[in-house]
Amino acid sequence: MQSDSVLADRESLTVDPLFSPVTLGSTTVRNRFFLPAMQRGSRGYRPTAGMASTLRATAEQGPGLIITEGAAPEHPAGYWQPAFSILGRGTADDWGHVVREVTSTGDVVVLMQLWHPGALRLVVDGIENPYPHHPAWSPSGLIQEGRHNGVAMTAQDLEDTKNAYVDSAVIARSLGAHGIELHCAHGYLLDLFLWHETNVRTDEYGGDTLVERASYPAEIIAAIRAATGPDFIISVRFSQWKEVDYGAKIAQHPDDLGPFLDRLERAGANVFHISARRFDAPGWPELDTRRSVAAWVKDMTSLPVMTIGSVGLSTDLASDVFDDKEPLLQVEEDIVRVRHGLDRGDFDLIGVGRAQISNPDFVDRVRRGDYDGLREFRKYRDLAEAYESYSHEGQLVDQSRKGD
Repeated sequence: MQSDSVLADRESLTVDPLFSPVTLGSTTVRNRFFLPAMQRGSRGYRPTAGMASTLRATAEQGPGLIITEGAAPEHPAGYWQPAFSILGRGTADDWGHVVREVTSTGDVVVLMQLWHPGALRLVVDGIENPYPHHPAWSPSGLIQEGRHNGVAMTAQDLEDTKNAYVDSAVIARSLGAHGIELHCAHGYLLDLFLWHETNVRTDEYGGDTLVERASYPAEIIAAIRAATGPDFIISVRFSQWKEVDYGAKIAQHPDDLGPFLDRLERAGANVFHISARRFDAPGWPELDTRRSVAAWVKDMTSLPVMTIGSVGLSTDLASDVFDDKEPLLQVEEDIVRVRHGLDRGDFDLIGVGRAQISNPDFVDRVRRGDYDGLREFRKYRDLAEAYESYSHEGQLVDQSRKGD
């Protein structure tokens, strides 16, 4: 029979899965927490000093990975509103300041998110836009089935946009970022290629299956990998849900995921980031009442899997930000579920967005087990700067909800 002291010694040596390291490509991340892009701190299509200081303050409190606020490649179709940055030669110095501020805090890993508005781009009267007459671009000119905005991209449009993505990734590498995150989620440009409702192309960039519709994102990944080398991290963020349709699915069945993931990995992706409205919600409850989309993905790839979705809060991001359903804190309960998910191998890293924005010391508090005094997230306080600089009037996402 083992003595109590031996058991105690073993317990003291147990590593909290939340604070064990993990490897992305050839880069080690010090723990399992990351801060996602939340579209804060941009003015005039460029990042502000406020963005740099905010991300630095969070990095100092412990997450292993920081994803910068999203930025579109330098191209007229990427300009939407001044609250959303561009990552191009004209904004490289500003972005360099952001990256240096974050990396100066220590061994935190930095990814720069590359995002594009796609068919959701809408030029609003009175809002600065250097290309007000340029149409929105998307695979088929659709926001969702039956809803049009802008035009379908031509072969030259596709080539130009791909090259703009590559230019942005090369700039990110030159600024000292460890990699990029390619945003293929929530109904924006690259996600529109993945979703059957918005990609009805009949050329090589369309198709009846998810793996066929992944052709254009895979082409961009391959081009970025060729331009940035083997050690540069390429994270691919994708989602089932869209801002215009919470119940949307790019994968109708888990079997759709395997070929899709394999194609992106062969193109050069080395991390998958699954964005969910709730991180542990079952992806296909009719098949498995426990497994989230991230857990299904983890079963089908050897690559690291990141996930996110309302950690610490009672209400998901979409319902909060778009539908004004204010969340309550539930941090301790969620952290227990996150630990169980890591122990089961459902995912490798967990993102905390709103709870970490309202509490930059969130990760440090979790490390210490100190949950007293955590602030609830309130969008008009914690994202006040973003809301003040963004015009919701006439925006297409506010005009559509197909439900859960």
